Amino acid sequence: MTSEPWDNYAYTALIVFCFLIKDGKILLIRRANEPYKGEITIPGGRKKRNESLRDACAREMLEETGYILKDFKFAGILHAYRADDKMEYVSNYFVCRDFEGTLRESNEGELLWVDLDESLKLPLIHPFYVRLLPDVLSGNYPLEVSVPIPSLG
Repeated sequence: MTSEPWDNYAYTALIVFCFLIKDGKILLIRRANEPYKGEITIPGGRKKRNESLRDACAREMLEETGYILKDFKFAGILHAYRADDKMEYVSNYFVCRDFEGTLRESNEGELLWVDLDESLKLPLIHPFYVRLLPDVLSGNYPLEVSVPIPSLG
């Protein structure tokens, strides 16, 4: 039996994000770096090799916000792809309403506590955030969303 060549398979980057929610507000970040430099979304970043998704989420939140997650739940995935790119992105979303620590910014961007309703109307709010927040707030998860993203060039 011969194995199928890898040419038809995606190379996948695993990313973690967390909806940090407290007292009717959500913690957002205005990204200082690419991808999505200048856009506003929830904090997150790439999973490291041999790291669980939960550990990656906890690490990213501590690094980017200063918060230690106490109780957080898996909310779902968003698969983003370009037709002309071998790399695909699988973002894993978590929700946390129980965290501790002192808010501190990192070189990843400016942190903003925003009223949940107002967050959807912010200029430069990321469209994935707008797509996912209503389901997260209603508890309608785990989510599984697949979206094409515009081709480069």
